[in-house]
Amino acid sequence: MKNITLKKSLRCFAFNFALLAFSFFFSIPINAQSVDSLVAEAIKNNPQLKSLQYKIKASEKRSESINTLPAPNLSFELSQIPTNSLNIFDRAISNSISLSQMFPLGGKLDAMAEVERKNTLVEGNTYDAYKVNLIAQIKMSYFTLWLIDRKIEVQEKNISLINDLIRSIEALYYTNKINQADLLTLQSEIASNETQLLILEKQKEAVVYQLNKLLGRNLDSKDVYADKDYSEKVLTNSQTQLEEMLKSINPSLKKMDSMIEMNRAMITSNNKELIPDLMIGGMLMRMPRGMILTSSSNLSMLDPSKEIMYSLMFSINLPFAPWSVNKYKAKEEELYAGINSIEFEKSNMTREMTLKLKEAIVKYNTAIELTKLYNVKVIPSYSSAAESQVTSYLNNRSGITTVIDSYRMLLMQEMNYYMAKADTQMSLAEIEMMVGKRMENF
Repeated sequence: MKNITLKKSLRCFAFNFALLAFSFFFSIPINAQSVDSLVAEAIKNNPQLKSLQYKIKASEKRSESINTLPAPNLSFELSQIPTNSLNIFDRAISNSISLSQMFPLGGKLDAMAEVERKNTLVEGNTYDAYKVNLIAQIKMSYFTLWLIDRKIEVQEKNISLINDLIRSIEALYYTNKINQADLLTLQSEIASNETQLLILEKQKEAVVYQLNKLLGRNLDSKDVYADKDYSEKVLTNSQTQLEEMLKSINPSLKKMDSMIEMNRAMITSNNKELIPDLMIGGMLMRMPRGMILTSSSNLSMLDPSKEIMYSLMFSINLPFAPWSVNKYKAKEEELYAGINSIEFEKSNMTREMTLKLKEAIVKYNTAIELTKLYNVKVIPSYSSAAESQVTSYLNNRSGITTVIDSYRMLLMQEMNYYMAKADTQMSLAEIEMMVGKRMENF
């Protein structure tokens, strides 16, 4: 009689377990969003990305503003007006108006504009590098959220299974066919799972905050759900191909090349500063009281009359003067040293990125193998072991905690399977970040 009751209880438990497993594998969150839709939203709304776009625009406008002549100087002078006269035009010794213009020679303006054009390329590479990192962060956060959802499902399923088991064996407890220790053990297990569930919920909340920040949403928004049945992507390029792509298209490395080109443009612009600038000026002077007389003036000038005269002025600066030329030579040496520094920095960055790419590829291949192993061998083996433990329990050869442990281990292996799947997608995101290009564009 006891065995019949136990068999009925375990059958009920197994049936409930099957229902929960079915819901575990086929339930889909409401309003789930694909990772690609979140990436598109972030590219459109991320505030830092918008800031970098405006920096590119600002640099483009700066190159336009630099390639223009400096503003001319216009002056007007009324010279030596008697203090007792209000006629400032006719009582002044002279009225003059002058205009002057500086002309940078030797293509200086074009050289300075070229520096800004190179800087625009640097800003563009900065934008591309941030965009690549942003996409990778979104994907890794997305699959972290996906994994936490799966962990929450495991914990909830554990709690539900144990509650069902308690209800199934309560009749046995009241008829003294099992001891109280079994029930207390099950209740303690529920409390432990509820604690883990609380921790997971808080971790999920933190990941949602991170995603909201990356997406440009309100940080308190809760409308972020990971699609359980996401579209899996597979790496098709070889490691050698990926390493070559990293060296040729990674925006952070291209930024280094653009910085080197900008420094070279700055050297050209600096050397052109040794070419003198030409200043041209002209002045028109009116003398309403005639020429100023002195003791040596001709007597014919005693009858003053208005005089109008003009003057022209040409001047150059001398930047190649011995006491000034070192300014430009030192600047040139500074820029060459900067180029050498950037080249070594690029070499080191290439090595670091190649290392991270290799690590990500190893992580990806490991996750692929683990996914197959869990799906083909590990989970079926643990499933058979759980069934065997149930049979042993029905034959009074094991305790109830052994049955629970066997199902718990089965669920944990299922969770390891999901972790391997998440690691596959996260490692792909890392590979994309290192290469500097989204996989669909490989």
